[in-house]
Amino acid sequence: MVNSGCFSGIYWRLPMKLVLSLLAVFGFPALAWSEGGAPSPARMPAPSAPSVQTAPAAAVPPAVQPSPTPSVDLKHAPKIFSAKPNFDFKNVDEGPDIIHEFRIVNKGNRPLTITNVGTSCGCTAAVLKKVGSKKDEAATLPVEIPAGGKGTIKATYHTSGRPGHATKIITISSNDPVNAAYQLKLDMTVVRDIDVQPDRVYLYGIHYKQPHETTVTVKGKPDMPLSILSVESVNKVVSVTSVSPILNDPDKREGVTIVVNLPVTQAIGTFTDEILVKTDNPKKPEVRIQVLGEVTGRVQFNPKNFTFTPNQEAPVTVQFTVDPPKGFEVRGVESTKHLTRPYIKKTRGGNGLDLYSLIVSVVKNLPKDSDGKDQIIVRTNDPDQEKIFFDVQAQK
Repeated sequence: MVNSGCFSGIYWRLPMKLVLSLLAVFGFPALAWSEGGAPSPARMPAPSAPSVQTAPAAAVPPAVQPSPTPSVDLKHAPKIFSAKPNFDFKNVDEGPDIIHEFRIVNKGNRPLTITNVGTSCGCTAAVLKKVGSKKDEAATLPVEIPAGGKGTIKATYHTSGRPGHATKIITISSNDPVNAAYQLKLDMTVVRDIDVQPDRVYLYGIHYKQPHETTVTVKGKPDMPLSILSVESVNKVVSVTSVSPILNDPDKREGVTIVVNLPVTQAIGTFTDEILVKTDNPKKPEVRIQVLGEVTGRVQFNPKNFTFTPNQEAPVTVQFTVDPPKGFEVRGVESTKHLTRPYIKKTRGGNGLDLYSLIVSVVKNLPKDSDGKDQIIVRTNDPDQEKIFFDVQAQK
């Protein structure tokens, strides 16, 4: 046996660095060696610094899981259906209402509840007809249609005053989980016996002594002959300068083109007139085209007429805009019936020119026998607008 002395002798023959390596390999970390070669107690590790105490982290609430979307059992649900959801009236005459009835079916296995029947505009009326009624009357909503049951949607389109093509949508609101807003569609083209474009002539913003003309076309129905017997101005404000036949119309519609002229002598202010067209059409022997307009002068203003409400104390102000402004003057103002108190306010503009405003207030106590109508006259130095008139209505 090898004693400890032998072991020690052998150990001391080894280099120090190798000894330390062997100790580390064979697991003797608790022993250390003194410089003199004798073993010494193991050195204790230095005490560690006190740990820093940190506040506990705030508790994180568990994530809220989204509620699962309830699945719809389509095998046990209502289902709205129409075999013919679209209907085209094609060409229809203007005037009478046109009516179409859509058939709907509940193809589901649960009752279908209809809560509303709406249309895309007010010119189409649509109702759910009352089942079993002898009269053609609407049902009171909501309406329940059993599984396999049927219903009728009655749609009415008012053609009067609505020429041309139109598409209208009817929406049925129900408890169908797939088609909660089921749509039906109507198409139609309303054809007039005589079509006038434009059917009303507007001539606004025409400057005084400035010539102006506009064109109006008058056509009959496609593939139907139409003769224009005469065209004239009723009030003689505007004049008809030419009437020419329409040639090579792609719609195959006969008619004429009318040129309407506003003379340069037309006075400043608003005007009305009519163009009377006589034809050989038995349904439309006469066509009247209204003409509305206004000729403006150097002085612009708005409003031109105004109304005072009862107990109104705030005055009305009218600002005058003059083009060109140089040399313009307001020389006076008056009330014809003295129901209002007008006066002119004069200020200096940034360009050094005078600016004018009309300020009008109403008297506090109107005469009992008065209708409240008054007229204000503003006098200027403009030769074309020496007098500017305002109509006033004072309500009691």
